[in-house]
Amino acid sequence: MTAEFETFVRTATGFAPYPYQAALAAEGLPALLEAPTGAGKTVAAVLPWLYRRLVAAPGDTPRRLVLVLPRHSLADQTFARIAEWLERLGLTGEVGLHLLAGAAAQEGGWRRAPERSAILVGTHDVLLSRALMRGYADARTMAPVSYALLHTDAQWVFDEAYLLGPGLSTGVQLQRLRDELGTAAATRTMWMSSVRGPFDPGGSAVRAPEAARTLRRIARLDVGPGRYAAALARAVAGAHVPGTRTVVVLDSPERARAVHAGLAELGCAALLLHPHFRAADRRRVLAAAEAEGDLVLVTTPAVEAGPDLSGRTVVTELAPWASLVQRAGRCNRHGEHPDGGDLLWCTPPEGGDAAVARWLTAHEGRAVTPGDLLAARVGTPPAPPGPGREDVLALFDSPADPADRADPTDRADQRADRADAVDRWICGPSEADSLPALAAWRAWESGAPGEEEPDPASAELCPVPLGELHRLPAGRAWLRDALDGRWRPAQPDDLRPGVRVLLDARAGGYLPDLGWSPASPAPVPCEAPGPRTPLYACAAWVGLDQHLQETAEEAQSLLAALPRLPAGLGEAVVEAARYHDLGKCHDAFQEKLRAGRTDPPTGLLAKSKNGADPLPPYRPTRPYFRHELVSALLLWHGGHDPLVTYLAAAHHGHVRVTVRPRGDEAPLLLGVADGDRTPPVDLSTGERFPALTLHTAGFPQAWTERALALRDTPGLGPFRLAFLETLVRVADWRASARHDGPLPIPADR
Repeated sequence: MTAEFETFVRTATGFAPYPYQAALAAEGLPALLEAPTGAGKTVAAVLPWLYRRLVAAPGDTPRRLVLVLPRHSLADQTFARIAEWLERLGLTGEVGLHLLAGAAAQEGGWRRAPERSAILVGTHDVLLSRALMRGYADARTMAPVSYALLHTDAQWVFDEAYLLGPGLSTGVQLQRLRDELGTAAATRTMWMSSVRGPFDPGGSAVRAPEAARTLRRIARLDVGPGRYAAALARAVAGAHVPGTRTVVVLDSPERARAVHAGLAELGCAALLLHPHFRAADRRRVLAAAEAEGDLVLVTTPAVEAGPDLSGRTVVTELAPWASLVQRAGRCNRHGEHPDGGDLLWCTPPEGGDAAVARWLTAHEGRAVTPGDLLAARVGTPPAPPGPGREDVLALFDSPADPADRADPTDRADQRADRADAVDRWICGPSEADSLPALAAWRAWESGAPGEEEPDPASAELCPVPLGELHRLPAGRAWLRDALDGRWRPAQPDDLRPGVRVLLDARAGGYLPDLGWSPASPAPVPCEAPGPRTPLYACAAWVGLDQHLQETAEEAQSLLAALPRLPAGLGEAVVEAARYHDLGKCHDAFQEKLRAGRTDPPTGLLAKSKNGADPLPPYRPTRPYFRHELVSALLLWHGGHDPLVTYLAAAHHGHVRVTVRPRGDEAPLLLGVADGDRTPPVDLSTGERFPALTLHTAGFPQAWTERALALRDTPGLGPFRLAFLETLVRVADWRASARHDGPLPIPADR
């Protein structure tokens, strides 16, 4: 163990590292890490990577750490712990830290700095769906950026591999395809597990020794006949040792709510903790659970990975072996009870794994350690198959947008969209209903949101199981329509993982101390709006030539800060940045930039100067107009390099592989008519694009064929191609930001 790494870990955590953690810092992260519960896997996942990235081997260490927890986990505590480590190390400003779980899944600031070292902490549903280009709670147009950065220069770490269901095979397959098809910078994966099973990811493996021999006595908890939840509540109350914490882990939110209610009826002090809270309420309940020493904490599989909770007594329903080992890891976790803790189990109404029940019965009355549980090898089944190569390649196209449909109520189109979903590669069929949507509560005098109703902020959102959301009466949930931007009642086919909906606060459904409570009729207290912030927008008129040159400059700066790309690819990024907004020369876009403004300059523009005063209503004659399609047509007709043409077209995420009319705009194609004329464009580089007649007939099919050929080009492939798209896009964001600034808030707001 190097003294330098020991000081690094002591500074971050207050404790010395274990020898196996020091070995990871010296040698790098392996493909597989087997470690008993309580052996410091979170430290092993983060601090060796961080030390190598910043100190020991920066050039050989991916710049993004992607720490993946099982989808039902509470990631908040892991995120907060890492934030504390970064603060103690003085690295808060140097290393980005981002939470991608629950309502925080929408967070996207990490995408704007691909050259920065960063740590992403999230759940496997959120992160794997993004790695498949179908990100839950991710904007459709942002999907290629998330995809690119998760497949490039990233160190994935999956916590508790056997809790991931199909996600285990999906993660393995994605790493194999990255190795096979190539990435712009090395991306690796480490799998961590507290149990042993048939999984072999290949590559190196490390087995960590048991950190401390904390004892857990196993006993079966007798749950009397009659109503299961009420009987279990009575049994838990009888097993609770006053002055200590008891943790009860149940397999469904419904049962957790019922047992918690039963304990309350018995006068037993109890808290309910699960993923289905608004963020502030969840943090408050978790803090109370950690602080209170005499308590029964009723929870769900959310505590299996992430929270560092410990109880003298742990009560669990019979569960798959990997889950049961994690629940056992909450029993006397830190050895705070020298005589050991009690691990009590019962069989739920639906039964359970017979092999696990036999092992527990055989160990009745015995004390076991985390090492005993790691070595047991009890019936851990192989993971279901993940996506094949052709599946992953097919998902490279952007996900479908409802606005692409001529008829937004067309159920055939919606079924096709569902066939394009990735749920089956993330969770088992029986778990699909537990994937979350994001709900916020608002109160409306009219009973419905008006046109000016703002989108919900993250603080308002509560992850809600899709199955329970589907069971609400029709008309209870509202969402913003993708076609016209107005709020409308959600239809069953609208309710997908990550969708944001508004619910009527007067109809109930949420209690601050209990979280999502679909049977509660009590009006829901609405979250107060955040502080008023200044508007932020472009504060100057920006000419087209100026913006193109500034974007090329930003692309060059970005490339200089990243690992060197193969020959020709960096040059293509800079050239695409210089051409990306050529299509803004079209009259439809120039009209949009000038509409309602009194002082626009002459010449072709790229950006409008915004002011505090609202603009008069503007109704574009071509509402689906996409300037990047015009850029693609100009470069296509001019015979430019296919890669440069693709990157220029793809820089907003709309024109990628499939190009088709939106809504009812046909025969237009994304607002462009066959035969449209563009004016000449002269660039300060000396390049000239003459006036041109645009031809869209036959373009979509030819474009798709060319895009697929690029995707499948040896030495390029989907992961590199998406990364090049992202570099052009980030360069565009940064060039635009040169002219952004705060605007005063009008007095009437």
